[in-house]
Amino acid sequence: MFSLIVAHDKDFAIGNKGQIPWHLKEDFKQFKEKTVGKRILMGKVTFDGIGKPLPDRHTVVACFKGEEGENTENVTYITDLYKFLEDNKDSDEEIMVCGGMGIYKIALPYCKKLYISLVDGKHEADAFFPYYDVNDYDILKTTNYDGFTLIEYQKREN
Repeated sequence: MFSLIVAHDKDFAIGNKGQIPWHLKEDFKQFKEKTVGKRILMGKVTFDGIGKPLPDRHTVVACFKGEEGENTENVTYITDLYKFLEDNKDSDEEIMVCGGMGIYKIALPYCKKLYISLVDGKHEADAFFPYYDVNDYDILKTTNYDGFTLIEYQKREN
């Protein structure tokens, strides 16, 4: 099963010039809590921006053929994102989709849960989360923090 975790503002902004446009310590804490011990999926640009594998997680890095790095115990490179999504969509394991913009757009329809940190305000950005209709989801939990609200959604069955 795929779940998705993202922080975006009211205009769906998620990044600016390769950086997150805000610094919310509690949001980073929530990200860690929700992803530790799991496989996480991200694009190569996002992975390279972090600069190293995140501890206690196995990172699946989606990239173009020829851009792969060396697979290690904690990192696997894939060049066919659609195949990975199809092959794992019915898995009992929760695989966390962690960005960036292109990965979110492709993976969103496969995600049964969304962990959305809705960041207060509007921010300068050049990367945006794809539009999603909240009416397609049930809210499982809402928690208010300083600077953002964490909303956990479950996709409605058709």
